[in-house]
Amino acid sequence: MIMRIETLGAEPVECFAYRTATGSDGITEAQLPVYVGQMSALPPSVDALIVTSDLQGMMRTTDGKDVMLGEGLPDYLSLLIGIERPDIAPDRVGVLLCGDLYGDLRRGGSGDPSGVWFKFGETFRWVVGVAGNHDLMDDAKKRQLSGRSNICLIDRPGIVEFGGAAWGGLGGVIGRPDKPNRMTEADYLQVLRKLLHKQPHALLLHQSPDVPERDAQAAPRFARYWRAGRKRSYSAAILIGTTRWLACPAERKS
Repeated sequence: MIMRIETLGAEPVECFAYRTATGSDGITEAQLPVYVGQMSALPPSVDALIVTSDLQGMMRTTDGKDVMLGEGLPDYLSLLIGIERPDIAPDRVGVLLCGDLYGDLRRGGSGDPSGVWFKFGETFRWVVGVAGNHDLMDDAKKRQLSGRSNICLIDRPGIVEFGGAAWGGLGGVIGRPDKPNRMTEADYLQVLRKLLHKQPHALLLHQSPDVPERDAQAAPRFARYWRAGRKRSYSAAILIGTTRWLACPAERKS
């Protein structure tokens, strides 16, 4: 079974309002777009997948509470699915998280995103994913997550069998290894090669390749490795975080 994103809509079916920090230490209103696509070879446990990352902001819920964007989003997505696809029940929806789920109103803020994981797990059938460089969870929180039978945080790079599929997971980014959720470029590429060689059904990353049109730059060797054609040996979906809306549908986040 090789999962692939076959098509992705050119326009969002819905946008959700949230607040986020700006580069000038201010706060701005933003819109989170939701795109709908077609994916082949879904795990047998689900009829649809939600794929998301970089939910770094705050959202106001219908009852007036301010919560992390990722904590408020599941209820809205469940409602949207009920409207757009009433034939798909929430307990037949899986969730893939590609990191940086902690949200506050500080530019580049880091913290504990476990509430996001728990909320997605309460709303949908299962959740699997990786951490981003802004996601900070202590061992106690990680144990709480692992105690939920329908939640799988791939905390260490590797492949896990979960929800009827083999998921490869490599969280964090290339950077100084003395900082949280970072590793050297050499170590990162070595792990990435091993994961690709093992051929999981899909691969979840937080690090993005370089995408000049999105002002995103990867570490040099990682960028060269990506451009050299990693798809020659791996044709399933690679789902990434960090960069907004890549040009290739098979590498987009939604």
